[in-house]
Amino acid sequence: MNNKLIKELIKRKIISKGTTVNATVSANGIGGQVVRVPKDVSVTIADDNGVVAWELDYAGRDHKYNIKLSDIHNVEGMDLQRLAKAYKIKIT
Repeated sequence: MNNKLIKELIKRKIISKGTTVNATVSANGIGGQVVRVPKDVSVTIADDNGVVAWELDYAGRDHKYNIKLSDIHNVEGMDLQRLAKAYKIKIT
């Protein structure tokens, strides 16, 4: 259900360039190991296949993440069901 809802949000341009989403991403951990962590990232490209987003770390480096639609938890601080209710989106 979330994938359909996120695709509808992308189609209506609610999720577009510059939107902040909280998603589980693969990031580099201590020692260079890849870990899956939830992060707030800024969207650069959003389409039906997924989202490309980035964040700026404290050292000033950009990190780019490829995010699957199923890994997105909330948009601009609102959980997906509440956002759907606010925009009157009904997905069955």
